[in-house]
Amino acid sequence: MPPPASKKGPVKSDHRAESAPLLSDAPISSDQKRDYDTLPSSSSGIGSGTRPSMIFYLATSWVLFLEGLSGMSGLAVSYFYKNTLKVDPALLTTVSSLTSLPWTCKPIYGFVSDAFPIFGYRRKPYIFLAGIFGCISWVLMWCAVDGVWGGFTCMLIGSTAIAVANVISEAMVVERSKGESQEFASHLQSVVWGAYSVGSLIASFLSGWLLKFMTDRQVFLLCSVFPLTLVFMAFVSPDKKVADYSSIQAERSAMRTKALELYRTVMMPEIFYPTAFIFILNSTPSTGSAWFYFYTSKPPLGLGFSAEFMGTINVVGSIFNLAGVIFFQAFLKRAAFRPILLWGTLISAGLGLSNLLLVFHTNRKWGIPDGFFCLGESAIQSVVGWVATMPVIVMASRLCPEGMEGTMYALIMSVNNLGGIVGSQIGALITTWLGVSATNLDNFWLLVLICNGTTILPLALLGWVPAGDPQLVKRPGELAETA
Repeated sequence: MPPPASKKGPVKSDHRAESAPLLSDAPISSDQKRDYDTLPSSSSGIGSGTRPSMIFYLATSWVLFLEGLSGMSGLAVSYFYKNTLKVDPALLTTVSSLTSLPWTCKPIYGFVSDAFPIFGYRRKPYIFLAGIFGCISWVLMWCAVDGVWGGFTCMLIGSTAIAVANVISEAMVVERSKGESQEFASHLQSVVWGAYSVGSLIASFLSGWLLKFMTDRQVFLLCSVFPLTLVFMAFVSPDKKVADYSSIQAERSAMRTKALELYRTVMMPEIFYPTAFIFILNSTPSTGSAWFYFYTSKPPLGLGFSAEFMGTINVVGSIFNLAGVIFFQAFLKRAAFRPILLWGTLISAGLGLSNLLLVFHTNRKWGIPDGFFCLGESAIQSVVGWVATMPVIVMASRLCPEGMEGTMYALIMSVNNLGGIVGSQIGALITTWLGVSATNLDNFWLLVLICNGTTILPLALLGWVPAGDPQLVKRPGELAETA
């Protein structure tokens, strides 16, 4: 899920908080926990027992780092669709958002990996396959794609690959957070999302710079190398071979029961209402790719920014994304969710509306160059957007009942991602309705106004968000009895 600011304003972000784990629905055993917790507890006060090992941090952070790094293709993809395939903003928004559909299916990936191990392993083979298919998708983008929906298919395959790897790797974070304090859960989430921000920063720096020397298709070929690192991750990720195959048969036969159990759990008020709020918060209309067309189209239609400067804007956004994560970790990890969501959303909406100054060129009358205005806006929006996003991520991890950590977190974040897709599709419809196209941006200001103005509407339901730490400690059987 992109931060609210980047969803409504010009800051482009490809990240999905979105990424959510799912591995096993069984309560984590002492043997499993020893796989993650091999170092003695530090004196920092984070966590109540042992602190995670470096291997744990590597295994849980690398996939998000790789996800951020995959943003290196973002500008190349946008230019490819705009200049080579000649699509309008609404269609690019539609295609781009639909490639996020795999991120709404994470519970399915978890059920499959649990019930259908490959060569006796539940994690390693799926991470390995994700690396292989991710590589193939970008190779096809390089040498075979010559149409909109061919490109969509390849991007969908690549998105599925990274989603599967993310589901499996991030489950360890949620399982490790159970039984710990909100501070500890915030610490782990900050670490893994900090890794995403570092990868995004590197990708942002290279995305515009590479287009000075390479074509968009050559960038696609370069990006095909990165998913292959998941092959290495498959060998170092902790995973024990299944010894008793009767348990696998029991797992498969229990899938229907698990699905019903999951439904009953989701319908509990203390889970349903916060999850519904997360969906509604993300389903408000998004400007989508219209900002890219406004930035890159030549004057007087747009601002005429070069690919290199577009990369610079993304670099600034990525730097301040990381700053937002650090700020949250340092000052807000103990804060209640409601005030952060309230003020974060209000400030994000206000900053988004301030972009009308850029659309109407009011900044020029004040002596502020377009580039300087965009860089400053990118920096502020990135910090505010991430500060407003982190509570949603932490809250999702704290809503998971014991014994259903992976599945529930994956489901909540899948709903979150679905909300983002709905918001993008609504934004694409509004873009078409307003007549905003690659050659007509006359009503672009109205699109910006509508998308940012509607951001604050979900705040009327802020009471659905828990006032305090929402962690549930009941087991699924107890939840079914009380549901």
